[in-house]
Amino acid sequence: MNAKRAAAQAAAWIAAQASGAPAVTLVEYARAELCDVSSQFLTSTLDGACDPGDGAITPPDCGPGITPLLPLWSRTRTAEDAPWTRWDRISDYYCPQDVLPEFTAEDFRRLPLTPSPVTPQPPNPNLLTGLGLVVHTTADPQDHPTTLLGFPITVRATPTEFTWDFGDGTHRTTTHPGTPYPTGHDHHPGDPVYPTGVIGHPYPHLGTYTPTLTTTWTGQYLITGTTTWHPINGTATTTSPLPTVTIHDATSHLVADNCHTNPHGPGC
Repeated sequence: MNAKRAAAQAAAWIAAQASGAPAVTLVEYARAELCDVSSQFLTSTLDGACDPGDGAITPPDCGPGITPLLPLWSRTRTAEDAPWTRWDRISDYYCPQDVLPEFTAEDFRRLPLTPSPVTPQPPNPNLLTGLGLVVHTTADPQDHPTTLLGFPITVRATPTEFTWDFGDGTHRTTTHPGTPYPTGHDHHPGDPVYPTGVIGHPYPHLGTYTPTLTTTWTGQYLITGTTTWHPINGTATTTSPLPTVTIHDATSHLVADNCHTNPHGPGC
């Protein structure tokens, strides 16, 4: 908390300084090494070199390629022509990842998430009424390297919910991506129309329909140089269009021969 508070104070001072606020002339902030002293007053290299007998405190190890931030110091004065106080320490050394804000749902939704790939069965866009369109996708997570306040992180998006819109007013939401048809076991009388795990829709009416898939993603992020994944409080969605399907009607006819002997007969 001290590191976060110190960073916030320094950021506010920098903003005020840029705007020319008079109050900034009465306080200053600076980062400098912390001298390893035995007296009750801690000192820094802002007051001169550290005493050779004590030296400077060794900075922490923040991870490969990550430079720790120096301790933050401040000094004040009562008026522009008054003397400055000694430098007071606001925070110790700390690692940049210790003071980063959380990666928000808004940040998550701005990432270029790749929509879920969809496989329709059959691939032929011309279907018969009452015969189904079977669909399935994948539940593979995807990683996105990005930055948080300029600091490198990796965001992992994992699909957790799939909403299928079959284009005729029918929707189905699942937590699994579906499986190809057939699933490897026989269909028996009394079983559901589709085996377990199969997502299908038998179109009952003639027409042309464009199905879509909306995938809901949950996220977590890993700060470079650390090993802990942090959850993202919120979700993101992507939409995957499917090929347009046209539903036809099959009409039966009584004929004297078959389509092999009369390829141009009714129903052939």
